[in-house]
Amino acid sequence: MSDQTAISSMPLYTHLDRVARALAALGIGPGESIRPEQLFAIDQWHYHGTDAIRAAAEALGLGPASRVLDVGSGIGGPARYLAHTTGCHVTALELQPELHRIGVDLTLRSGLEGRVTHLCGDALICPLPLAEFDAVVSWLAILHIADRPRLFARLARALRPGGKCYVEDLSERTPFAPRDLADLRDIVHGITVTPAADYAADLRAAGFVEIATTDLTGDWAPYAAERLRIWRQNRAAYSGVHGEGAYLAHEKFYAVIAQLYDSGSLGGIRLVAHMPKARP
Repeated sequence: MSDQTAISSMPLYTHLDRVARALAALGIGPGESIRPEQLFAIDQWHYHGTDAIRAAAEALGLGPASRVLDVGSGIGGPARYLAHTTGCHVTALELQPELHRIGVDLTLRSGLEGRVTHLCGDALICPLPLAEFDAVVSWLAILHIADRPRLFARLARALRPGGKCYVEDLSERTPFAPRDLADLRDIVHGITVTPAADYAADLRAAGFVEIATTDLTGDWAPYAAERLRIWRQNRAAYSGVHGEGAYLAHEKFYAVIAQLYDSGSLGGIRLVAHMPKARP
């Protein structure tokens, strides 16, 4: 099972009132309707925001008939973007109750409840329908899940024949120094950050085929460094809206991530894999 208490202490997942504060800065109060586009700058907590989600939708060929499972969906940003832009139906599975609650609220207020279904549960044990989904997607979430082989086996069973898995996640390029490993575990909650080859092997063992691995480190490392620089530059403006505590929590997380990339140990990867068109 996944450790919901530990992951909720990650700096990135604290000060969640920042979502309501960001909406208030746009003149949107509690319970008021939201256009999906107004959320794009608020609810995408991964590299390159909606650009990354759009690239996945194109690679997967998603459309109105597609059924998608988003593992580690957070407050639902990718799920809502996919549903709004492609018309697909997304099941958004999130472990943390508070993130799930915010996601449900934002989906209702943006009028997407007919195309996004939120589930709160552990991806390792939450009941998943068999052969229900055309695609499984995940952005920077599987690193938090302790038993990756078990997860991939469950996802394989949830996909229809010929279904696809699209994952962007952190990886290990070289062994982490003891201090960096402690930060990876305690600040990033990186439980299964492994070499890309091990990641692909787990997919293969679960029955996936045609596994394509793309090294994103050359893009993500400078992105993380620039993100930290801009974050520090905008300290006064962000703290003025969200409070100094929220600023410092994000700065801590962003600084650790930038250091881990700078050490040469942390990497980023994209994996795209298929289920066979016919079950063995």
